[in-house]
Amino acid sequence: RGGGGNFGIVTSFEYQLHKVGPEVFGGAIFFPVSKAKDLLKFYSEWTKTIPDELTTMIAFLTAPPEPFIPKELIGTQMAAVALCYTGLLEDGNKIVEPLRNFSSAPIDILGPIPYTALQGMFDSSAPKGIHSYWKTQHIKDMNDSAIEVIMENVSKMKSLSPFSALHVHHWEGAVKRGGKNDMAFAHRDTRFVINMIGLWQAGEDENEHTSWVRSFSKSIQQYATGQLYFNFLADIEEVQVKAAFGNEKYGRLAALKNRYDPKNFFRINQNIKPAV
Repeated sequence: RGGGGNFGIVTSFEYQLHKVGPEVFGGAIFFPVSKAKDLLKFYSEWTKTIPDELTTMIAFLTAPPEPFIPKELIGTQMAAVALCYTGLLEDGNKIVEPLRNFSSAPIDILGPIPYTALQGMFDSSAPKGIHSYWKTQHIKDMNDSAIEVIMENVSKMKSLSPFSALHVHHWEGAVKRGGKNDMAFAHRDTRFVINMIGLWQAGEDENEHTSWVRSFSKSIQQYATGQLYFNFLADIEEVQVKAAFGNEKYGRLAALKNRYDPKNFFRINQNIKPAV
């Protein structure tokens, strides 16, 4: 229920699935980065109104050489709102109408799409062998000052590998309504999770990318809660792991570690140490 590989090896999974699709309304709509500041302000308000069935995120990225990207835009910085709406297909266009009305978009590939195709739409953004370094911050809200910091750091992506990106994930919905003590995941009181992603290929400057991620994370901390998201941890020091779970839940997990793995055999991970 959230402790992961700290407690054993998974030998089988039993799934209880929710019916989705096979087609959903989804895809992405791309805006030039010059519109990004206003887009973040709009997004902060719009996401207060959307239903549980609509999951969204903003990705700041270098436009990839994909068939749906016009040639003249390949290699330019863009802000894309990627989304998946699992409600009725015929309601999809109405649900995203405010987003389309925000501004004229040079790329709009929102529409009915097989759920499995949507899941693989951006696979090429992280090809086999890619090097990576990530940091994450929970943001309670997106005020003007935080947006300025985001835009300042996004501008520095121009000198990085075209694979590097920033993702702004909208939280809330069912995540927010979950019971605080239902499972190991604790941080349900924030609106957004910002994921700073340094990606580069062999031969490129590692320090340039890791420095950008660290600098970005440090500069946005003043607007963050101090909580971390476990799946986006690149650093695995004990203080980072505790911040991901919170002290109370880390203590409960450490007690379980005493019971199931007191010698800390399962340690090559974001490690929960046995309680002393």
